[in-house]
Amino acid sequence: MVKYLLNIMLTNLTIQNFGLIDRITVNFDKGLNILTGETGAGKSILIDALQAALGGKLTSSHIRDKKNPCVIEAVFEFSPGFLKDHPALSEHMHPDEPSFIINRSFSPDGRGKNKINGFSVTVAQLKDIGNDLVDIHGPHDHQMLLSENSHLAILDRLSSIEKEKAEYSGIFSIYTELTEELEALKDLSKNSEREIDMLTHQIKEMEQVSLSQEEYETLITESSKINNSEKLHSSAAALLELIDNEESGITRASLQAFTFMNTLTATDGSALPFAEILSRIQDDSSELASALMDYIGSLSFDRDQAEDINRRIDLYYDLTRKYGSSLEDVRLFYSEAKKKHALLTDLEHNDAELKKRIGRTRQELDKAAAVLTEKRKRTAAGLKTTIESELKELGIKQVKFKCRIEPAPASRSGQDKVSFYISPNAGEDLKPMAEIVSSGEAARVMLALKKALTKADPVPVLVFDEIDAQIGGRLGSVTGKKLKELSTDRQVILITHLPQIASFGTIHHKVSKTVRNGRTFTEIESLGRKERVKELSEMMSGEVESGIAVKHAEDMLRQAEKLNIY
Repeated sequence: MVKYLLNIMLTNLTIQNFGLIDRITVNFDKGLNILTGETGAGKSILIDALQAALGGKLTSSHIRDKKNPCVIEAVFEFSPGFLKDHPALSEHMHPDEPSFIINRSFSPDGRGKNKINGFSVTVAQLKDIGNDLVDIHGPHDHQMLLSENSHLAILDRLSSIEKEKAEYSGIFSIYTELTEELEALKDLSKNSEREIDMLTHQIKEMEQVSLSQEEYETLITESSKINNSEKLHSSAAALLELIDNEESGITRASLQAFTFMNTLTATDGSALPFAEILSRIQDDSSELASALMDYIGSLSFDRDQAEDINRRIDLYYDLTRKYGSSLEDVRLFYSEAKKKHALLTDLEHNDAELKKRIGRTRQELDKAAAVLTEKRKRTAAGLKTTIESELKELGIKQVKFKCRIEPAPASRSGQDKVSFYISPNAGEDLKPMAEIVSSGEAARVMLALKKALTKADPVPVLVFDEIDAQIGGRLGSVTGKKLKELSTDRQVILITHLPQIASFGTIHHKVSKTVRNGRTFTEIESLGRKERVKELSEMMSGEVESGIAVKHAEDMLRQAEKLNIY
């Protein structure tokens, strides 16, 4: 995870034609940004839109007016060192620009556009960037605490053991491959004797020929000569007779031609080239006659030779029928058969060597796992202290927390089973969180964990969608203070229903819905101090003109303002 810490924050979110929203722009600032409003006003739609801008789900079902596209634009401002820590973004902007704009649109016909500062990017790129920039928690995210499957991941995020886990994972991959190879070897050994006999027969059968294309083509040529030897002999003999007949052959005629040629050249010197041509004809005819005599001699085959050639051709046909459609396939089959035969005939030796390698690798694996376990145990001890301290401040005074680490079968993440145990009340034994934690307690544990995780996982923008849903008003002020503290080194955006928490906001927006011309619209208003008092009083009493609620809201806001921690 890239460390940003105050390097960047979300400043504007513009949403158009999305859900109940026609068009709104929300301005954010550093610190704790509060969103309040009645149920169903559309507060969560803002978070859905932000998720969509950062590569989340965006479909035609999100489009309000089916005639136009929905458009979401998120503007982030960053400090000079930000681009150095995030090179994936640097290609889309000028280093002197202090901000970048993510723009995502989706048309009713299903076409979408994704851009950063006007440069087209993929949804996957948006997701990668979004994961580094914004961490969003919904109202039911605390339920993951009840699943032990998440406890190891939470502890590892705090332990900063990415390098050690990568080393362990590499050894684990080798160990897994070796054990799978041993299992395959065991399967082979069950029927090895019978398979060795079969492979021996196949290899001998294929070794009767060279399995070369050159030999096969030579055999086909020889077979053709055998089958047509009489016709070939007759034609070659007739041709030889035309060339070498003592009375009428080409050789005899060329000798007579030289008599006339000598007369020509003796009288006319320009005829000398003719003599050279005639000489070549005589030489070529003599060479051809000699070659024909050799060829005629080669056409004599005995029966055994002919049978051997045809047998070898038949063998080639049989091999391609049994072991592949081509000679190349047969050669591949032969190579694999040889390897398997060697493996099976030396099975006992291979088994012993493989077990030695597995033993050595297991020692390396256990050693690497021990490093992970030790770092996890050290982190677990610190986590116990942190969680108990945070939960006591959040109203669970007698809490006991433990991160239990037990041996587990080797897996890609190590050899540990991690479970969170808690006792929220005095005198109770520690039990798994799923067995004892109420939804309100789970929400507070989630907040305490998030406070702890921010040190190891400093995503610059945290978004909480009613994480306080199960927290009562009595603990609202304490929770609000914790969230305010959380926003000292990162930006926090919070949807809340508790006025005690809302009073701690640096920025406060009210989300509401109105009906115009028979259609419902979500709207947003940035509240000044006077409007905040009114909103807080309405959140407490539900009455617009309750004097007691207004006074209480004024006192609440004044107390929250005393916490000046920025």
